[in-house]
Amino acid sequence: MARAVAANRPRGNHAWLQGLACGALVTFAPSFALLFTALLAPTIMGVLLDRRPGRPVARAVFFAGLALTLSPAWRLFQAGPTLAAALDLLSEPAVIAPAWLAGACGWALCELLPVLLRIASDAKSGARVAALKTEAKALGETWDI
Repeated sequence: MARAVAANRPRGNHAWLQGLACGALVTFAPSFALLFTALLAPTIMGVLLDRRPGRPVARAVFFAGLALTLSPAWRLFQAGPTLAAALDLLSEPAVIAPAWLAGACGWALCELLPVLLRIASDAKSGARVAALKTEAKALGETWDI
């Protein structure tokens, strides 16, 4: 049943539309294209390295980095969207470092959080098993089993 539904769904390849949007951005707003490319460089690496369906790590890195990219984009818009203004913004460590750090936090959230949750779950279940064994031993002594 699931195959039939998947087979009937249209399979549109939107890569050409994304390429068109990137080309339009580079053509009509090169300063914003430069700023977004530099600040979202961890996202580009995430897209290249993430091979899972839906690219969850790349998506998390993108949204985390985008959160700290909007303020520099607004500053560029206010200063006048020229390449010189974009390069001035990118020369400030207080602009590029937080965006890259946010991308790193998005990666860490996707990669390290499942491991930490597994460790906590194993520790909790181990403590529960130990408590149940001591309770079973106490019940066995009480009932002479």
